[in-house]
Amino acid sequence: MPTLARLAISNLRNIAEGSLEPAAGFNLICGNNGSGKTSVLEALYLLGMGRSFRSHLQKPLIQHGQPHATVFGQTTDGKALGVQRPLRGQQIIRIDGKPAEGLAQLSRALPLQMINADTFLLLEGSPAERRHFLDWGVFHVEQLFIDYWRRARQALEQRNSLLRAEASAAEIEPWSHELALNAGYMDQCRRVYLDQFTQGLALKLAELGTPGGGELILKYWRGWDEDTDLFQQLQQGLARDRKYGFTTVGPHKADIRFLLNGQDAAEQLSRGQLKLLICMLKVVQSQLLLQMTGIRCLFLLDDLPAELDADNRTKVCQLLGGLQNQCFLTSIEQESLAPIVLKQAQASGMQVALFHVKHGKIVAL
Repeated sequence: MPTLARLAISNLRNIAEGSLEPAAGFNLICGNNGSGKTSVLEALYLLGMGRSFRSHLQKPLIQHGQPHATVFGQTTDGKALGVQRPLRGQQIIRIDGKPAEGLAQLSRALPLQMINADTFLLLEGSPAERRHFLDWGVFHVEQLFIDYWRRARQALEQRNSLLRAEASAAEIEPWSHELALNAGYMDQCRRVYLDQFTQGLALKLAELGTPGGGELILKYWRGWDEDTDLFQQLQQGLARDRKYGFTTVGPHKADIRFLLNGQDAAEQLSRGQLKLLICMLKVVQSQLLLQMTGIRCLFLLDDLPAELDADNRTKVCQLLGGLQNQCFLTSIEQESLAPIVLKQAQASGMQVALFHVKHGKIVAL
């Protein structure tokens, strides 16, 4: 399976020019706060997602005084990916020298899993965080899902616009029908994927144990009542939706609840236990991607030692070693993570590379 063979960064935050040739296994990136190590992960994220995980604004991403930031990557099978984020104008994305058809094509070319401080939102945040987690998995294993998702989003936007414009019921009805039709397909895809994911998670929990102990159960809500057709609910709730100015039921309201011993897992686990559980969820998702498509994704882990004691750091590295995926991990102190990574790499037969970042300069050690 191809991995990233080269990464080149220009004018991204405090990295004026930098490049690295990562190992196919573990890549440990060390440096002090503000040195630029997280910017390396940001460059990788930009290369796979077309956006930053730190800011939606253009200006902070681009080095002061420069017209644009550029990230280029090349895989071991020769695929070339490039993203240029200008200070003004549209972002440029190229795959093998040709303009990308959209962000979906870029995401398929370089699937990513991110674990950082924001990852806690998966269990502690809004339903949107959990929908994103679910839809990431469905998107990568079900080719038609993105079409259903786009049609449903367009229908939702049109319906909401008509609601705010106080349009007639006859004008709104076609978009309610379109939304309901594609929502049904989305729900089917989500359920099939979630059944497979739940089975994989059960095996992983049986192998490593549930953080905090007890029984973990996933409960899925599709976003509208189980006993009624969505189109019917949209028609019956039209007056309510007019009052609020938006559609109150549908696939955009779907959610997953993670229940530990019958209660919300986020309310029972410590920060370290939550981080370990989230790592397990993402590892299972990546295993499912490999089983169903033969594709491995890159793992980006920012400041892994934070909130994890040595025992839990070891467990996370064991999870990653079992995947055999290419991983990029950052740490302030090399000593807090390097011995664990090296031991796990030796046990799993994975390659290791160590990089140090200082004042925006990347040096291979």
